[in-house]
Amino acid sequence: MVLIIGMIAIALLAISVVFAATAVNIQARKLLSVADGAVAAAAYNFELDASGKDVPTLHLQPTEVRHATEKYLADINADSGFANLQIIGAGVESDSVTAHVRLGAVVHPPIIGWVVPSGISIHVDAYARTLLSR
Repeated sequence: MVLIIGMIAIALLAISVVFAATAVNIQARKLLSVADGAVAAAAYNFELDASGKDVPTLHLQPTEVRHATEKYLADINADSGFANLQIIGAGVESDSVTAHVRLGAVVHPPIIGWVVPSGISIHVDAYARTLLSR
């Protein structure tokens, strides 16, 4: 009888850990999807520089990338789907045509116990490159 109770306790602990890991994975994938949309929207805010050159070039501005990210998150009401959603970083890579967005949120697993914490922090990175083609 004691062995059965012990095995049931171990099985319940394992199940709670699996549920928590699944919840974190699902929320991380959702957050990555939101970050992909935000960085794609930010990559469309480029400046075209055709000053005296044969080939025009594109440039992204870090302030415009951050503003576009904030606007995208507000437009899709991303705060309602994530706890403590925040823009950790939004900027431009050194090539000046690649936008970078880093988002963070907190996941609250469905089953909380002494094995699974009540809030797990997640962070995702997304990159988008804007190109000029004919």
